[in-house]
Amino acid sequence: MRTRERLHTIRRARLAIVVLAGATLAACGGSSSPTASSTSSSAGGAGSTAASAGSSTAPGVTPTAIDVGAISTLTGPIASNFESLVPGVQAYFDYLDAQGGVNGRKLVLAHSLDDGGNPSQFNQLANTLINQDHVFAVVGVATAFFSPNIFLETGTPVYGYNVTGNWSPGQNLFAAGGSVQVYADGEPSVNWWAQQVHATNVGLVALGVTSSNASCEAFGKGLAQAGIKVGYTDYNVAYGGNLDPDVQRMQRAGVNAIITCMDVTDNISMARAIQQYGYTGVKQLWLNGDDQPTLNQYQSLMQNVWFSIAHVPFSYGTTAPSRYPGLAAYLAAMKKYEPQWVYDEVAIQGWESAALFAQGVKLAGADLTQANVVAVTNKITDFTAGGLTTPVNWTQLHNVADVTPPYCNAFIAVKGDRFVPAFDHNDQAFVCFGADVAKPATVTPPPGTPGA
Repeated sequence: MRTRERLHTIRRARLAIVVLAGATLAACGGSSSPTASSTSSSAGGAGSTAASAGSSTAPGVTPTAIDVGAISTLTGPIASNFESLVPGVQAYFDYLDAQGGVNGRKLVLAHSLDDGGNPSQFNQLANTLINQDHVFAVVGVATAFFSPNIFLETGTPVYGYNVTGNWSPGQNLFAAGGSVQVYADGEPSVNWWAQQVHATNVGLVALGVTSSNASCEAFGKGLAQAGIKVGYTDYNVAYGGNLDPDVQRMQRAGVNAIITCMDVTDNISMARAIQQYGYTGVKQLWLNGDDQPTLNQYQSLMQNVWFSIAHVPFSYGTTAPSRYPGLAAYLAAMKKYEPQWVYDEVAIQGWESAALFAQGVKLAGADLTQANVVAVTNKITDFTAGGLTTPVNWTQLHNVADVTPPYCNAFIAVKGDRFVPAFDHNDQAFVCFGADVAKPATVTPPPGTPGA
């Protein structure tokens, strides 16, 4: 159920595991846009400034600190899909506070609450953060049970991991990489991947939840438009179910490439069945599971697997650190503050969420109110988390109808015990596409794209 929800491409289709949704990409904070002003940190861009912090009567604000909260699933059967987002938030705060905070104030994750994977708990915890703990913002929402109601009513800025499609109603809701679920924007990328791996007969397998099967259904329609045979579909897989029948049917149907809209657990189950039935050589595109600990454990099952992601691939931290200084700064900070989660695909979304919040606080300046932080954030047009993702335009990403090409993402592939960039040219991480699904073609990345 791991997913990276951001996009400009498959990131929005990435799915989660119980109600997961768009799978395509994600990343972090910072911006070089004129609206967002200059930044002092390559890793997220909201470092301290010479400006006076000023006074504020907003909740959670003192002359020296801004208190925020988090709600995530830290315990229970689905905790592994969400538990790493808050460490990403905390690492960014630690990193930034070591530089003096933002406009003279430290960012403090004062209350981190656990919904235990219980859908009845979320609203109660949200009410606690707002009406009892009086936090300024909720920076770190990672749960399959997000409900926006109280946040919309109170205008509380909220940041986190979008797996339910509930983040688009309000201008104060900022999911990592964009608050909308756009399934069609992954279609050109998926078709292009199929062409690159010489797929002639594709199978699509998805969990039987809206966010998952909607992604794969969109991909199936897109493949057909490109003239690529779709030889098998199952959009109703039970979480934790038996995938042996699907694998056997795809094998009999001559499928030579599989796209999955499932969580990590089910992807591994499918890979195990592929190995068991001698289904060698079949290419796989997963939307979840690009974590080094996962690969360390299941290396033998994950060969011939590709991923579409929204952030600069971690491997460039070793092979091209000077080209991606934002990634180098992220890796250094994570190794220092949250070493368990350095190469985690959800932790980086926590970092991104924290960086966007910090950028909004910086831009708000002396007028530090919740409404102003929301307003200035929604003027940022090229948020890249300090060079970790392709530019995110917050004037568009609350409304599906406003999302426009190019759609960008990075591809990585499993090679032995490593994730390596796939299809890249001269260490350029991101591949971007226009809206043409039938004849997907790469286009120039937008200005500000890391490495471009």
